[in-house]
Amino acid sequence: MDKMEFKTRDEISALVPHKGKMLLLDRIKKFDLQEIFIDTEVDISEDCMFFNEELGGVPSYVAFEYMAQSISALSGIYGRSCGNSPKEGFIMSVSNCKSDVAAFKPGEVVEIHVKQTMRMDMAVTFDGVASVGGKQVLSATLSTVEVEDAKSIIDAK
Repeated sequence: MDKMEFKTRDEISALVPHKGKMLLLDRIKKFDLQEIFIDTEVDISEDCMFFNEELGGVPSYVAFEYMAQSISALSGIYGRSCGNSPKEGFIMSVSNCKSDVAAFKPGEVVEIHVKQTMRMDMAVTFDGVASVGGKQVLSATLSTVEVEDAKSIIDAK
């Protein structure tokens, strides 16, 4: 099942809840459901939703959302491989953040790698790395929670 390819935004859109401008990933380069990781890419341009003119690029902290959408895409791929819909998830925290750049510049391709490092019931932790030109520029740990029905949690009183 690891032979599935997702090289366009439309193909990625079928895996994640993000649509239109909120879909930030441009390509899925590689994934492995045994090792539980995914590699994705984002093309930086002045048309990017989070482009900041003062910085002359996309703030590097937006890489957390790139990582989150990569995790969502990995969940979508896993769901497809099992014949199920992907579970919904939420980022609970971002820790161990280290960044060497303030912004991603137009023309750069941000390469995202996220790998699951721990799973306990609904709680799942991932280590994420953002690289540009093969050089790591940001790393973080994302703690997430997976749920069967997000609406029931939101509507709970």
